[in-house]
Amino acid sequence: MAANYKTDPILTVDGLKQYFRINSRFTVKAVENVSFRIYPGETYGLVGESGSGKSTIGRSVIRLYDPTAGTIRFNGMDISGKVSRSDNKALRTQMQMIFQDPMASLNPRKKVEDILGEGLDIHHMYRNSAERRQKIESILAKVGLAPEHASRYPHQFSGGQRQRVGIARALIMNPKLIIADECISALDVSIQAQVVNLMKDIQEETGAAYLFIAHDLSMVKYISDRIGVLHLGHLLETGTTGEIFENPIHPYTRSLLSAIPSPNPVVEKNRVAESYDYRTSGLDYAKGTEHLVSGTHYVKCTDEEFERFTER
Repeated sequence: MAANYKTDPILTVDGLKQYFRINSRFTVKAVENVSFRIYPGETYGLVGESGSGKSTIGRSVIRLYDPTAGTIRFNGMDISGKVSRSDNKALRTQMQMIFQDPMASLNPRKKVEDILGEGLDIHHMYRNSAERRQKIESILAKVGLAPEHASRYPHQFSGGQRQRVGIARALIMNPKLIIADECISALDVSIQAQVVNLMKDIQEETGAAYLFIAHDLSMVKYISDRIGVLHLGHLLETGTTGEIFENPIHPYTRSLLSAIPSPNPVVEKNRVAESYDYRTSGLDYAKGTEHLVSGTHYVKCTDEEFERFTER
């Protein structure tokens, strides 16, 4: 489903900061002044190396963490601070998360039917047990599992099947936004393709928006409409998939893209990866501001840095 940029964003994040105080003298600044928007039916890919703050942003958006500063608006609701009971109920049904490790996020003592039905039970989303059963079997079929899988436990599934259960748990609430936090990184490559294709098919059918957090740039390119590049808690560059891959501006973005291996052995033999080290780059992320490159393509840097980046 194509993103609808003429409507209001389903999610607006402005100036998000997420700090973790370790002790009286040390605080980890995991996310620093991050802003982005996600529109209905869109997939927004968030990429960056380990420790850059990707998962922290996803957990802050769904309010597993209380944001240190900034504003988060979801479907017209301000969910930055204390959330009212009615808004919290809407948030818990309309926004869902798919976690990285399905074995760690699925209760090993519960059967799949109880794992999937837990949200339905809490929010009273069925009239009788027959309707509950029908919803569970329907969502299992949608993710490519059989009705008899409902009576099994998580340890009785393969890794790909467990991730399908995780996707089904998110989808059964019929959410408007799904946060996929590294949901394919623990899977084999062939299974990754199956899961991502499943997510694309479900998006076409339901119109849900995705915040797709991942390391694999090739997979992000395949599934995303727009991409944000994160480093050391700062969102350095954002734009459409074509803008980021065809015209990367920030040197960190260029270094990430240059590291993608090519399936063509001749091209791969001559590929030269660009190196990037923030400590020796001379850049100061804290002083950067957004600069418009073209269309929806933005780069966060100082005026002098922007002139230098675009001289290439």
